[in-house]
Amino acid sequence: MSPTFAQEVRRLRTERGLSLTRLAEQVRYSKGYLSKIENGQVRPTAKMARVFEDVLRADGRLMALADAPARPIQSDDTVLMTFDVMFGNFRMLGHRSAPSAVLPSLRPQVDTLSTMARSADDPVLSQGLWLLAARYAEYAGWMEQENGDEAAAAEFTRRAVQYAAKGGDRELEAFAQVRSAEFALYRGDARATVERARKAGRSRSPSVQAAAALREAQGYALAGAGKLCEEALERALLLQQRAGDVRYGSTSLDDQVAITTAWSFHDLGRHAEAAAILDLQLPLIAPAALRARTRFGLRRALAHAAAGDLEHACELVAGLLDDVRQVQSATVHIDLTAFSNLLTRSRPAVGRELAGEISEILFAG
Repeated sequence: MSPTFAQEVRRLRTERGLSLTRLAEQVRYSKGYLSKIENGQVRPTAKMARVFEDVLRADGRLMALADAPARPIQSDDTVLMTFDVMFGNFRMLGHRSAPSAVLPSLRPQVDTLSTMARSADDPVLSQGLWLLAARYAEYAGWMEQENGDEAAAAEFTRRAVQYAAKGGDRELEAFAQVRSAEFALYRGDARATVERARKAGRSRSPSVQAAAALREAQGYALAGAGKLCEEALERALLLQQRAGDVRYGSTSLDDQVAITTAWSFHDLGRHAEAAAILDLQLPLIAPAALRARTRFGLRRALAHAAAGDLEHACELVAGLLDDVRQVQSATVHIDLTAFSNLLTRSRPAVGRELAGEISEILFAG
């Protein structure tokens, strides 16, 4: 099956080693318009094809594709099933691998699905493709956050909202505000965390409201507002009970409310309580969910250290370092840096070798 004009332009640009910016300079189209061309949103004209022919040295292929009639995607449930299975595989890979191992294959799938959704001749198939594109884009946003690129994470989240709306899923638009609150949380911006979480909480979906209440609680904890934090946690528990099995956020956690309670208690200075909760919750996270186990395992170690048991905390961190190296998570590195700073201040004999290993991880590359 021959490629579309859009697919061939993207392939040739990549093959020639040209960025979108560089190609835009050569063809005299804006970068935004060029992106629309590559995503199949612009129908090629003969004049456009000639411009790309010259710059990309396409030997007549682009002219031929520009003259060809638009080729609709035929209705076929196997397309949806195939991409759905692929999405599950991407998630499994993301649980155990560095974002850099997932993103190069994940990003193009978002473009492919959105292009297919635009071309589908069956409205039902088109809707399914848009919803899959939204799921892929939302997960790509999470992986970009784990990769330390907040701008890319926000852009993929924005696209997820757009695609979900085209597919008829308005809940994801509200959940995007939850993700935005999470960006603010990791920046240490308590006010923005709470404001964005409250905005998301206006959703009619109990599952989105529950996720929003959890981020709101974490924002209050960051600000030291204990009473407001506990009220938000209680609200999240009630909302999650109403939502049942429908949940937004990490699917790796057995009890999102308990984990968030521990996270919040640690930020509020209730370290022993946080450590006790995480001691119970960590074994419930599936072994395959390596990223989640590492992320909350480090938070557990920080809680134990702050509660006065630094030796046990060092043992916990030492057992996590291989996993930290494997998942290469920007969010995990935030807590690893906090633990490194704690060791620097304490300077215990038990942590000297560990401190050196942590420094190697944090400053690798």
